[in-house]
Amino acid sequence: MHISSINNIQSSNKFNPHFTSCTRIYKPETVTNKNIFSTDTVRTTSNIFRYDEDWNFLMEYIMWNFVGIDKVNIYSLGCSDGSEAYTYAMYIYDKLPENLLKKYTPIFACDIDSEIIKAAKSGKINLSKYDIDNINIHLKHGKNYIKEKKGILKIKNNITTNEKAYEIIPEIRKMVEFKQSDILTELKKIEDEGNSVINIRNVFPYMSEKYANEVLETLAQKLKSGSIFVFGHYDHRIPNFRQRLHDLGFYSPVQNGNFVQKI
Repeated sequence: MHISSINNIQSSNKFNPHFTSCTRIYKPETVTNKNIFSTDTVRTTSNIFRYDEDWNFLMEYIMWNFVGIDKVNIYSLGCSDGSEAYTYAMYIYDKLPENLLKKYTPIFACDIDSEIIKAAKSGKINLSKYDIDNINIHLKHGKNYIKEKKGILKIKNNITTNEKAYEIIPEIRKMVEFKQSDILTELKKIEDEGNSVINIRNVFPYMSEKYANEVLETLAQKLKSGSIFVFGHYDHRIPNFRQRLHDLGFYSPVQNGNFVQKI
């Protein structure tokens, strides 16, 4: 069984012929911001504690699953502006004693888009009221982890609404390592010992069919029993996505959760 991509956007761009990453290619008439009509390239960023994951449950499951293991490697592949990687970092920093932080860090994050990685590496991030509310809901000391800056972090051709720029405190920034690279390149480098959490979330509909299949097949080959693959709600737009994962040797520990575990 192979994935059939169902996106209605172009399957390639100047950054990567197989995968649009967080730089998505739209027809000009679908873009409503007149400031970016001169290009088909539109950058869209993610959210801290994005709504399509039960982060408290996922993090508790990860910590329970890897009890007794000295090192857990967390990867955010196709990381966008760093929202996902910082979600993990903030949660870990907030919930765990200092002597356990090294078990889960550094968190490795990559994206193919140089503009979005430059923003992620800046240590600043654009947050909406939704993001701020989520930080305060999930974290006991969340308000102490960000400092509001003037204006907004400018990312070329990014669509933003009602956001402000915030600076992530150094203690959390150093928990994440960002680099410019594509998903498959980094996935092939992983040396797993059943101690990995691989996040490739809400990006599969933007991949070409061939590239998506290669990513999933590589994921199944690289991960050993016990490691976890986390995807997103948007990935369910791919027909039979969960069945494809099961066919590749993953199972769902919980019903309807957006993550699976290698058998």
